Amino acid sequence: MLTQRDAGVIETLPHIKVPVLVVVGADDTPFLAASDYMAAKIPGAQKVVIPAAGHAANIDQPQAFIDAVLPFLDSLPQTTASDKMAAS
Repeated sequence: MLTQRDAGVIETLPHIKVPVLVVVGADDTPFLAASDYMAAKIPGAQKVVIPAAGHAANIDQPQAFIDAVLPFLDSLPQTTASDKMAAS
C-alpha cells in the first residue's frame, strides 16, 4: 500500500469479491494504518494484529500467525473440483 505508484491498486480494493484476512504485526508501525485502510475498504475483510511481531509476522510469531490464519481458512466455504467445473 505504501509503495504504490498510482491509485490503481487502492481504487480496486472495494471490488474484491473473495474473503480476505489482513494480517499485520503489532510492531510493523509503518503498515498499521495501511492495514486499517485495506480492512476498511475490502468488503467483509477481517483484520488480525499479531502481537510482538514486525513486518514478517509469520516468522516473528509463527504460532500466533497459524492461530489467526487457520480459523479464517476453516471458515471459508468448502468447494470441490466438481463445484469449480460447474461454475466455469
